[in-house]
Order: sequence, then structure tokens, then C-alpha cells
Amino acid sequence: MDECPSTSTQGLSRQIAEFTLSLSLERLPANVLTNAKLAMLDCLGVSVLAAGEEIGDRLLRYARKNLGPGTCTVWGSALTLNPRDAALVNGTLAHGLDFDDRGHASTYTLAAALAASEACGASGARTLEAFIAGREAMMTLEPLFAKRSSGIGPGARGWHSNGILGPIASTCAASKVLDLDLSRTLAAIGLATGSCGALTRDGGTMAKPFRVGHAASAGITCAFLAQEGFTSDETAVEGRYGLLDAVGPLPDDILDVLGKGLGTDYRLGKEVRLKRFGSCTATHDGVEAMLRMIQAKAVPAPSEIDFIECDVRPYPLVRMQPERGFEGRFSMAYCLSLALLYGGLEPESFTDDRAREPELRDLIGRVRHVPGSESLVVHLKDGTTVAEPIQPPADLKGRDAVLSKFNNCVEGILSDAQRAEVPDLVDRLDQSPSIEPLIRALRP
Repeated sequence: MDECPSTSTQGLSRQIAEFTLSLSLERLPANVLTNAKLAMLDCLGVSVLAAGEEIGDRLLRYARKNLGPGTCTVWGSALTLNPRDAALVNGTLAHGLDFDDRGHASTYTLAAALAASEACGASGARTLEAFIAGREAMMTLEPLFAKRSSGIGPGARGWHSNGILGPIASTCAASKVLDLDLSRTLAAIGLATGSCGALTRDGGTMAKPFRVGHAASAGITCAFLAQEGFTSDETAVEGRYGLLDAVGPLPDDILDVLGKGLGTDYRLGKEVRLKRFGSCTATHDGVEAMLRMIQAKAVPAPSEIDFIECDVRPYPLVRMQPERGFEGRFSMAYCLSLALLYGGLEPESFTDDRAREPELRDLIGRVRHVPGSESLVVHLKDGTTVAEPIQPPADLKGRDAVLSKFNNCVEGILSDAQRAEVPDLVDRLDQSPSIEPLIRALRP
């Protein structure tokens, strides 16, 4: 089959497969392991929390009625399913509250890695290798979406990376767990590459986390199929009429960086961008500006506010006037109004009852879009204004901050003993002959 016109991407599928096969904890920098474990702990915490929220309730009801039984655990519940369906449910839970890390790479990767490991009794070290392999595979392809806000690439046309790159990352993780050889890993990647799809329009609906669950489920399915000898095209990523063609056209400056540094320049060598709030990242800098105003006592009572101006980010925040709480996660107006009324954003802030509160709805209607604005400006009824510069959103830093978030997420769901046990087991995962103690600690 003819190659993709860009010579810089030739052999990209094979490069990803070879990286997956060769990755070994012994050759990784220490900070990669540290950051991987923090990402895992954060992802597990938000998943357990989501299991008891609206999306988790509906998802678990569906799973009990329709999905296949097995031995793989649904985090934060007593339910066990087959590996494919456990990956589907856990991946969906991981992104259910949009509280996971900013790139979302941990969600489908961890769901696939843990389901495959639980199914075949893999060690903690192999599970950690799989998680890192999947995340790094995703991140080496992430430049496809890096320029979406500039109108370049598939993200600018409505595709979302969760469903496009998620299946590939998930199948790399599962292939590592299953110890597939090169030809079977290539087959799994080829199968996963054509199993993709997710839309930016999904934002603010349950479809968005479902795409993550689907990515995890598709990835693990492709790895198991390849294990049995299923085949696919070995250049499905870069070949003519493959993924890069399908999501193109793509400029050379994007194509030229795909795969660069894979296996040498680890993305997990840098701190994972872990969220403080359970809403789309694009809302966070505005919310933090509002919270700084409140802390400085610069904002009077909501009744004294005439209107609020900011860039409400119609892309990617597609829910300008949310009618439901879940939609509020993708609405700057909703998040700013919540922060002003309640002094912060909590995961439980995005309910239908909250969305119907008259004072909140009134404030939402007074938020005005100022494209490109670098400040949050509150206009008061007496004619004065209060302004706060928009700054890059703050991430959680260090183990203590991540541990605090984890404990807040699982409080009242896991026992005190489990709350202490899960972080310790994640810390020692590379030394554990089995992941069963960790999985057991995730069952309420």
C-alpha cells in the first residue's frame, strides 16, 4: 500500500509497537515512575467518586443489566465484569466528572491496563509498564490536536483526542500486559487505529466520558484479538488512507514531530497536570480569577452585580446556557456563577437541582462573552468595575496535594483502612507480584 505523503511519519506504527515491547521499568528515570504513580492515584480517586454520582448510578445499572460477568473489578463498586466490559465501565468512570488529568491520557490507559492485568494475573511492575507505555504512546501522537485553538488539525474540525488516540493508547497498554510479540502488537495497533471516534460536541454530556470508556474497551479488545491471531494493516496510523490521512490535511510541522523522542524524552518526566476542579480545563483560569477576587474581598454581593465580562471560550466550551448540571462542566458562565455564589467548585456542584436555582440562573444570564479578553471584569450596578487578570490555571503539585484530593474523593465510599491502603499499594506497585491487593482495596 502507498505510504502517507510525509516521509517523516514512515514506520510510525512500528515505532510505537517497538517502544511498547521494549519499555522496561529498570531503564526509566525515577521521576517517570513517580509521576506515573501520582497519575494513577489521581485517576483511581476520581473514578471511585464518579461511581457514586449520577453518571455512575446510570452506568452501573446498565452494566448489571447488560454487560458480561467476569472477574475484573469495577472501581468503587462490588461489581465484577469481563475484561472488555470492565475497561468500558472504568474508563467511563475515570472521565465521568471531568476531574481527571488535563490530557485525559490516564483514563483509558489505566482502565485497559488494570483490566488486562486483573484478567491474566500480571504483576504490579508489568501493570505499571503498561500504563506508562499507553500514556507515552498517546502523548507522542497528541500533537495532532495541539493546534486546535488555532484552527489547525482534527480538533479544529470537531474530533476529540479521547476517542481518536485513546484506542491506540489502550491497546498498547493491554498488549504490554499480554506480552504480545511485535507482529501481534502491530496487529493490535492497526485494529485499534480504526476503532476511533469522539466529538468535541460531546462536551458537557455523558457521551464525552463514554468515548473514554469505549476507547479503553476497544483497545483491550484489539489486544485480545491480536493475541488470537487477528490481523490488520501494519501501517494503519501513517499509511495512505490511514489515520493521518483520515484526520488530515495536516501541516508538516505537526507530522514532523509525531513519534519524536518516544522512548527517550518521556512525557511523564514532567509533572502530570492534575486538576483542582471537576470541570473542563478551559473553565479553570476564569474560575481561579473569580476566586482571587473573592479572596481579596473585591466582589460585592451578587445582587449588586450588573454583568460579568470574560472570554467564555465558545470553543471548546460548547454549553453557553446550560440547562442541566452536567452541562455546566462545559460552561464558563455556569462555573463562574458557581464560584461567585459558593466560593468554589466542588464535584457535587454539577447537579440538575443546582442548575435550576434561580440565583444561579440569573447570574449565568449576566455573563457576557468578550473574545480574547485577558481579564475577568465584574461590572457593578453603581457603574464601577472590578477586574482580575486571567492567569494559567494552577495544577496540583506533589504527592501531598494528590493524596489530599484522593482522600476527599473516596471519603465515605472506601473505609479509612482502604483510604490508607490504596496510596501505599500504588506507591509500591513496581514491587508487587500481583495487583490483586490494590484491586481489592478499591471495592467498598
